[in-house]
Amino acid sequence: MKVFFCRLISHLLVISLIALPFSTQAALVGTDEVVQQAQTQSERDKVRDFVARADVQKQLEAYGINPQIAKERVDALTDMEVQHIAGKLDALPAGASGTAETVVIVGILIIAIYVLLKYVYK
Repeated sequence: MKVFFCRLISHLLVISLIALPFSTQAALVGTDEVVQQAQTQSERDKVRDFVARADVQKQLEAYGINPQIAKERVDALTDMEVQHIAGKLDALPAGASGTAETVVIVGILIIAIYVLLKYVYK
């Protein structure tokens, strides 16, 4: 009886190996695909880091948005949305100063240089 089951199992294994083909695929991965994936991951990390900042979390809470939910929403963004947001983050001024302040500072510098040159080259 034991020999019968061993033969049955071995016959079933042979039939299954013949009937079920093994399919494996190997392909080269292009450099551009790897670079694109790395860039997308980098941009997603940039947006996550921005949302994780303390001042941004305070502002989110002021708007009534839970920072944890904001992090989950960043994870749910598509690659195109992440790329768009990361591009906007790169375009933001580093000091977050407004244009009015910049105009005032440049104006004061121009007046100071004018006054200095007027007294030097009298």
